[in-house]
Amino acid sequence: MAPSGAVFYGVYDILKSAYLHSPEGRKRIQHMKQEGEKLNALEQLELGPIRTLLYGAIAGACSEAATYPFEVVRRHLQLQVRATKLSAIATCVKIVDQGGVPALYAGLTPSLLQVLPSAAISYLVYEFMKIFLKVEST
Repeated sequence: MAPSGAVFYGVYDILKSAYLHSPEGRKRIQHMKQEGEKLNALEQLELGPIRTLLYGAIAGACSEAATYPFEVVRRHLQLQVRATKLSAIATCVKIVDQGGVPALYAGLTPSLLQVLPSAAISYLVYEFMKIFLKVEST
């Protein structure tokens, strides 16, 4: 959970910060300051709704890809019989020996199809609620 969250929030923050410091991002922030309360909540999103969804999806994909091998090893550990149970490292080595490094990513595509919409919507709701509840960004 911790590595997944770290990658998820870290990637989103990096993408958001890079955009907000770009000429296009600075122009958007300046426009938002000038228009002030004339803007509706979706128009007040610092990144805009599409970019917020996109960056959330990218952050979710990076998080899933970075931590997916741990999930594969965990599932293999759960399926082992107590009498022949291997350690996590031995299980990982066995998986790689049998199927190569790609075996650690078996099933990643269906997992991404589940994670991407969820991650994108999570960030859109998060950013929208900051505006709705008038929470200042730091």
